[in-house]
Amino acid sequence: MQSLLREAIYERNVRPEEVISKESWLERMDRLQEKNLIHLKEDFERLRKELAKVRDYIFNFLRDPMIPSDNNSSERGVRKLKVKQKISGTFRSDIGADAFFAILSIADTAWKNNQSKLNAIDTILSL
Repeated sequence: MQSLLREAIYERNVRPEEVISKESWLERMDRLQEKNLIHLKEDFERLRKELAKVRDYIFNFLRDPMIPSDNNSSERGVRKLKVKQKISGTFRSDIGADAFFAILSIADTAWKNNQSKLNAIDTILSL
């Protein structure tokens, strides 16, 4: 399964502007899931059930070049929160936590839109 996903990601990287059909990739995934992997028992069965839930979405990045093949941007968004949590442990109040998340959200949104974080925060605070 891992090599199938890696091949699909490679295909997207080699042909970044093209719309690539995901049907052949889904067929390959289905064939992999049909193999008799009884020796893996519960682990494989759990993986197979989870993949069945998201089957139609796994290879969407092939069809639309704007969809990233990984979730690195999401992980980077959570990183600031985890660093804050690691340093201070927790927030002292719900109001402080809400303020932190609001400012973080505004700053990240500005950054993703190639705008100044400081200007975006200043604009919101001056309303």
